[in-house]
Amino acid sequence: MGYIKKSIKKFKDDVLSKGIYDILKWLFVFLILLIPSRWIPYVNGLLITKHSISIYWILIASILLITVTTLIVSYLFNNKIREVLNNNHTDELTGLRNHKALDEYLNQKIHEHKTKGDALSIVILDIDDFKSFNTTVGFNVADQILKKVGELLGNDKRATDETFRYFNRGDEFLVVATETSLGQAYQAAERKRKLIEKNLFSIEGVSHQLTVCCGVTELKKGDDYTAITNRVIEALNEAKKISGKNNTKSIV
Repeated sequence: MGYIKKSIKKFKDDVLSKGIYDILKWLFVFLILLIPSRWIPYVNGLLITKHSISIYWILIASILLITVTTLIVSYLFNNKIREVLNNNHTDELTGLRNHKALDEYLNQKIHEHKTKGDALSIVILDIDDFKSFNTTVGFNVADQILKKVGELLGNDKRATDETFRYFNRGDEFLVVATETSLGQAYQAAERKRKLIEKNLFSIEGVSHQLTVCCGVTELKKGDDYTAITNRVIEALNEAKKISGKNNTKSIV
């Protein structure tokens, strides 16, 4: 978060200072045009000649110029903020939103739940035995596998779902399912689990098959971010205890 604040402050200092400079520059030019003729006779002559532009048109043009400059500066500033936030909230490997984005998004949805009362569930998916898989195939191949799993999960979602990579170097993915009950989230988790199980991930001509375990839970009254994520991890751990793994558990 500190990096975001520094980036935004730097951009604000650079762009807004330039924008203010431009506005003041044109205001100065406009005032120069209105200096009395005894100070600059040529300007006065230009203003009163019948061939010159009316002083009112000069005023309007100056106001328009200041307005346009302000709008452009504001547009560039807002675009830069969005770019900084997007880059800071996106996992570089998978292209999914990252843990920082999850923290903000889930807290926002928990707050909305308190006011609207809509159901809210989360699903966590963990690739089975990925550490040993990582050791066997190497980090580069493992990273490409994670990228493909992220793409698969990112494409397999409803309008009410948002998918995140849970940790930067981890093999867990988390889905926040708004307007979704525990039973509905369980069905969604099972669909994702079977989708991954049936998929062949081809890397450099070699096909790899994976399975995942899923944990599912629904937001309860009084839950905060820590409570609901701790409970979904507990559900995941229960699923991983089953022989052969590759299954889904839910905790109310």
